[in-house]
Amino acid sequence: MPTVSFRDLKEYRRCPYAYRLSVVSDYWRISLQDCMDAAVHRMLSHTDGRRVRGNWVTKDEMLAMYREEWDKCMEDVCIGEGEDMVDYFRIGEDCVRRLADFMRVSDGADIVAFDVHGVQTLPFGASVRIGIDEVYRRGNSTVVCKYITTSEDGPRKDLAEDVEARVSALWTMYSLPGADRIVLQWRFLRSGDETECVVRKPAMDEAAKKLSEEIVELSKDKEFLPVVTESCKMCPCRNRCEAYQDTLKTTSTLTKKDVDQLVHEYAELDEKVAALKLRLEMVQSRRDAVKAKIVSYADSAHRDYLVGPDATLDIKRYRKANLPSDKTALIKRLKETGQYDKLSMVNYSRLRSDITKGLADPEIMKMAVITQDIRVKVRRKNG
Repeated sequence: MPTVSFRDLKEYRRCPYAYRLSVVSDYWRISLQDCMDAAVHRMLSHTDGRRVRGNWVTKDEMLAMYREEWDKCMEDVCIGEGEDMVDYFRIGEDCVRRLADFMRVSDGADIVAFDVHGVQTLPFGASVRIGIDEVYRRGNSTVVCKYITTSEDGPRKDLAEDVEARVSALWTMYSLPGADRIVLQWRFLRSGDETECVVRKPAMDEAAKKLSEEIVELSKDKEFLPVVTESCKMCPCRNRCEAYQDTLKTTSTLTKKDVDQLVHEYAELDEKVAALKLRLEMVQSRRDAVKAKIVSYADSAHRDYLVGPDATLDIKRYRKANLPSDKTALIKRLKETGQYDKLSMVNYSRLRSDITKGLADPEIMKMAVITQDIRVKVRRKNG
């Protein structure tokens, strides 16, 4: 019986065929929403890591970390029909700002665990991979906190029935000492709302049984039939789904006038894209030239930061692992060594980190090219 994650279950509920393509097969793409969500949560993990060490993180620093993680996640993105990459990027920035507001009331000393990844055993021989954003102490309560970046408006009555949250509470109770009274907390980063409820052991056990039954049914599925809905337009797997492609054939009723308008609009947009790319190349080229001068001066002055009239530049040197563009051999080796279920395709950043530290499988390390890179981070001065 497979050990699946909460994300796997969510994907299966939406469409079994998309689950098969994104999880069971070697095909991996994420939506813009997934990209934004992953970037925000990776930034959260970095921030919490600094907070528990007593280092305060400013809102500007959090935004800079988010932008960096967004760039990494964009490598795997498939943009849906009618979606705008900039819109999601800006939504993510707003989420980070609200996250910073939530953090103002805590210096991080109360955090027990963050970015938790574990496995919870369930009834009927099933198990599920646990993912928890934060666990922190508040008086005699242990708070299991979940940060939500989706378009949910805010607190809802049915959140108390959140199966994944209750199973996360079960893992917390068994894994963290002193977690006797557990509070489930949801923080909605799009609206800034928050809600919570106390969860009891019987409710956790009920959720574990329900989730186990769902995993058992998933393990019995041999067909993975597609479910065609409006959300298919944003699905990263839509171009490989015959069921969705069939709907396009039957719903296309464009007139000659419509086609003419589309051709005209596309031609104009294509020209704008070309102009923006040229402008971006010019700006990046200028920035790289300035960066080279900054790094040269910093090397000669033995400095890892420079202070200017309106900003501070942090200069960090690090090793970078570049994975091959054809990942067939890499995936095969991950499966042979039993790492694929743990790392999966979504955690390439963790794999790259293991490679640069010399902790990865030797055969996998041979596939990567290690290069030296320099990152210059801008921190704007307030006012």
